Amino acid sequence: MFKKIILLAVFLTALATNCLAEKRQIALTIDDLPFVGEGANFHLNMIIDAINASEIPATGFVIAGKVRPENWETLHRFEEAGLGIGNHTFTHINLDKVDVDAYIREIDEADKLLSPVLTEPKYFRYPYLAMSQGNKKNKVLNFLISRNYHIAPVTIDSKDFIFNQLLLSVQENQRRIFLETLKPCYLNFIWQQTLKAEQANHIRKNNQPQVLLIHANLLNAYVLPDIIKLYKQNDFTFISLQEGLKTPSTRLSPTMKRQHENLDDFVVWD
Repeated sequence: MFKKIILLAVFLTALATNCLAEKRQIALTIDDLPFVGEGANFHLNMIIDAINASEIPATGFVIAGKVRPENWETLHRFEEAGLGIGNHTFTHINLDKVDVDAYIREIDEADKLLSPVLTEPKYFRYPYLAMSQGNKKNKVLNFLISRNYHIAPVTIDSKDFIFNQLLLSVQENQRRIFLETLKPCYLNFIWQQTLKAEQANHIRKNNQPQVLLIHANLLNAYVLPDIIKLYKQNDFTFISLQEGLKTPSTRLSPTMKRQHENLDDFVVWD
């Protein structure tokens, strides 16, 4: 009898562990496509290859003004790999620092240029994660809704631009060596950000999937495989942004309004 109780306890513990692991989900999002520094297309291809090799979904957000004839092919490759492509404005402007009408024109101009590669449902990511407030915020949200856009929130901000700047500050012929020192620091920072986001879930008593923000830069071209490995080793499952946000695939309007209003359920950690 005692042995049966022990076996039952072991089974229930394993079951609970498996259930917990199944609930640890994360959506990978990549801002500032297609630019990744020197040899832009080569490094963007490295990012695509890392995602394909790991067989995970991802969504990239494009600065439309950075798209040139020579990198359209790479963006199409991103799309053909089954990855999502969203709008990140035309020139990556900060809503807090510009006139609202100018900002809306940026969204619209990017929407028109990127229409051949934008995926459905359509997602928009605010540059600098700046949504502003008051009438300015509402006017932009209403425009986005009118264009059938959903907002892509962030729960884990990698702050990779800081680490990328450190990498770029080193002479090119020394970067590979320096990267070996920089990489563990960067990965540890991402993991600490993740633990904060998971703690927020615990406090709020919800199990929302995490949304990781990284950028299409030189650092991530080399470290993305390690980032993916980090999460997989810690029992995270990569899911699409659409699955993480439970975004319907059909075009909406009233429901989209409620979804935008619920963005406060997602926490951006500094």
